[in-house]
Amino acid sequence: MKQSKIFHVEAYDGYMLDVKIDYPQNSKSIVVFCQGSGANTYDNRREIDGKQFNYFDLFADEFCKRNIAFCRWSTRGCSLSDVPPEFVSINQNEFNTYCPTSSISDILTVKDFVQTVPEFSHCKIIFMGVSEGATLIPFAMKECNDVAGLLLLGFSYENMRETLNWQLSGGSSMVNMCKYFGCSQKGYIDKSDFVLDKYHVRPSLFPDVKFEDLDLDRDGKITEKDFAIQLSDYKRQVFQAIEDNDDEWLRNNYSVQITSKWCKEHFALPDVSSAVCSITVPIYIFQGENDANIPIDDIQKIRKDFDKAGRDNLHIFTFPQHDHDLNYLQYIFAGTISDGLQCVFDKAQLL
Repeated sequence: MKQSKIFHVEAYDGYMLDVKIDYPQNSKSIVVFCQGSGANTYDNRREIDGKQFNYFDLFADEFCKRNIAFCRWSTRGCSLSDVPPEFVSINQNEFNTYCPTSSISDILTVKDFVQTVPEFSHCKIIFMGVSEGATLIPFAMKECNDVAGLLLLGFSYENMRETLNWQLSGGSSMVNMCKYFGCSQKGYIDKSDFVLDKYHVRPSLFPDVKFEDLDLDRDGKITEKDFAIQLSDYKRQVFQAIEDNDDEWLRNNYSVQITSKWCKEHFALPDVSSAVCSITVPIYIFQGENDANIPIDDIQKIRKDFDKAGRDNLHIFTFPQHDHDLNYLQYIFAGTISDGLQCVFDKAQLL
């Protein structure tokens, strides 16, 4: 039977982290989970298309079935709220302390804490991160020699500056567009694809939009270049707001809650490949081929780095037609677990 406990754990700077652990009666290991970017709580209650759910319930249930405890904590400055759709209340002053430096330290603080809890003192530690968390865990590992393995979902090889540049230069848009029109293999959309509308998305996503409205460079194809043109002003504004420390503009105009300090610290992080390649425990990377947050081709770069170093502890799994969250919402709306997430749960059991 699954049990839950909430703890208040003091971070290095005195901030109190709200930590939640779900665990079975006999835990053999514990997953210490590092959140993705933005405002998150230890439940991540959400509402999408009228359906409410706690994001972490799936992870807690599946790990506990495998005698694995599941630990996570609320992002600094974030607490539970009753207001949909994100059900999170943000204390801006506290949220401003959320940045890579503090997040890496918080990972280590929580890891050390769970080892003092009697129920988990004998457990193997598994680090798991999604998106930003997958980027930061390798840096936290520089100070760890007691972690059994890593589960990294939506791992980014490039620095956040390059990733953000790719997202705002048409890369993200084209991943989604090609998915909508069944052109992922081809990588572009021509007029016949647009007219065919294989998955019948135009009435809902592009009502009254002509092919020519999207083919801005008039080359007969919808490509990244077209969205780069469309996004050019917005991209300039985003990077200018970061440069000017204009957090109010970012709060009002960027889709994820971030601050200029958060961005600048990410931009200054050293090469993540060096950090990953220095790790000796098993590393599992899980990536969706339809990931609109991170270029799927980047995953080959870390593979090449490991091959060059002669290392064999990296295991990469890619999943066709899976998004950045490995089709998590398939569970919410269809009641089935995606191949990608099923693989995550199964590999965790092997560590």
